[in-house]
Amino acid sequence: MTEPSLAGKVAIITGGGSGVGAETAVALARMGVHAVVTGRRESRLREVSESLATPGLPVAADLTEPGTPDRVVAAAVDRFARLDIVVHAAGIFEKRPLSATDDEFWQRVIDVNLTAVVALSRSAWPQLCAEAGQVVLVSSVAAERGFPGNSAYAASKGAVRAFGEVLRVEGRPHGVRVITVAPAQIDTELWDGKAPPEVRAEMMRPAGVGGLIAALVSSDRSIDFSPITIEPPFDPWDRSIDGRGTVHREEP
Repeated sequence: MTEPSLAGKVAIITGGGSGVGAETAVALARMGVHAVVTGRRESRLREVSESLATPGLPVAADLTEPGTPDRVVAAAVDRFARLDIVVHAAGIFEKRPLSATDDEFWQRVIDVNLTAVVALSRSAWPQLCAEAGQVVLVSSVAAERGFPGNSAYAASKGAVRAFGEVLRVEGRPHGVRVITVAPAQIDTELWDGKAPPEVRAEMMRPAGVGGLIAALVSSDRSIDFSPITIEPPFDPWDRSIDGRGTVHREEP
């Protein structure tokens, strides 16, 4: 089955107020998709929604709260009478060594990065099955490679990857396509205070990643995707280039 056009489709995009979520909304809207952008910062969501090429909808929500995923899905369907796509772009990135990872920190990372993803997917599933829709899960290269201080984050993103593989199987009989993207470093707010400017300059751009997600969603539906790892051409922490082209080693 091909996907000749996304015009008129409806997408919920988490983390829609900034970064990859916002750029995915922009890219999908250019293809005629109505983007329901959700996140915690209402003013940012409104700004993104008002900038889109097609009418969108901002829905301020904390998806870790009980009942909120159902509310977000209901808002999308009430406004646009359908739901075709869910893009899980929201997440938090906090580093702590295992010795400093207490129960509260662990649970917060798991709740935001994993439990909210499962809850929204479950709420949206009947609509997605009815429309032979699509789900995009943003995992991380941290699900594949070990980095110090990443135990909670890596566990959450590894679980998202595994969850996506189950959804791929469960969705096929309903015509639902599930795509998991596992990015390395993207220059978003998640790196504020965690990486210097010269390192962030070597990271992937959110607009590029958002455009890629939109391209994957718009691709021929006869194509299925195993989890896709994406990364900058060079490791940003290995390479910081000065005006003379000298390569310096930077540590995370």
